[in-house]
Amino acid sequence: MKRIYLITMLFCLFAIGAQAQVPNRISEDGLVWRLSYINVKPGKNAEYLTFLGQHSIPIWNEQKKQGLILDWKFFSQPMNNGEADWDILQAIAFKNYAAALDYDEMRAKDFNEIGLKHYGSEEARTKANDSLPTMRDVIAVRYVREQIPIMKK
Repeated sequence: MKRIYLITMLFCLFAIGAQAQVPNRISEDGLVWRLSYINVKPGKNAEYLTFLGQHSIPIWNEQKKQGLILDWKFFSQPMNNGEADWDILQAIAFKNYAAALDYDEMRAKDFNEIGLKHYGSEEARTKANDSLPTMRDVIAVRYVREQIPIMKK
């Protein structure tokens, strides 16, 4: 009976010791990016890019200035693989998944105020955004996190 007790106690000590070990991290978490894959409709590229320059970019710049987003970028691909493939990748950076995905009433209010200030009214914002489906289709939206390798010395 003493052996069983001793073995059980040793097992528990080893289990506690194993739980106390800090894993050897090989990377650190970076920014979280919302990636929107956009397929621009035929003949609408100039119109869509004009829309982005007049509306989206000024709004994102203000959101960045206020710390609601950290960065934004656009990417294009030189060849697309058919009508269901993307032409433009729109990327918005957030500090973490919570900032990108979790609803926060104050942040939502700030986003709304920036949009209203830019457009002047809810009607103008709705009218402008209602024109988007005539210019492009959103193929997919993905959230990804940057992984930064830790360099060992």
